[in-house]
Amino acid sequence: MGERNGQVERRGPEHNESLEFQDSQDSQDSQQGAVSEAPIERREHMRYAVDGLAEVLVADGTMLFRGRVLDLSLAGCYVETQARLRLPPGTLVEMVFRVNGVVFRPLATSRMVRPGEGAGFLFVQGNAKMQTELHALIAALSRVQ
Repeated sequence: MGERNGQVERRGPEHNESLEFQDSQDSQDSQQGAVSEAPIERREHMRYAVDGLAEVLVADGTMLFRGRVLDLSLAGCYVETQARLRLPPGTLVEMVFRVNGVVFRPLATSRMVRPGEGAGFLFVQGNAKMQTELHALIAALSRVQ
């Protein structure tokens, strides 16, 4: 996100537009027309900070990358990676990662990608065992944080 000439630029699949904002002095003078810089939270589930190694394989076998799972929820996760990913939203992937001693092997779809930084993934409904383990892990994380 960069700031130029009174505009905030947000780049990426979900932020392809520039948003106008007012200087703080202008905001005090007039609250009309001010646009908040805070993104709108669309997630249904609480995210929890974790640290685990991950391998992600695009389902058609065209790409494999490694990274670190930095946050996790019942719905998905964020994987930090230096790979220059070019995954369109909705790309099906197979993941393997370990968090708190538990190995997860979910199917997921890409939701957003920041090349050289990381990617967010939405879990596809998995098998009952994985769902149970994920719920147990989230419950444990919610007690700690």
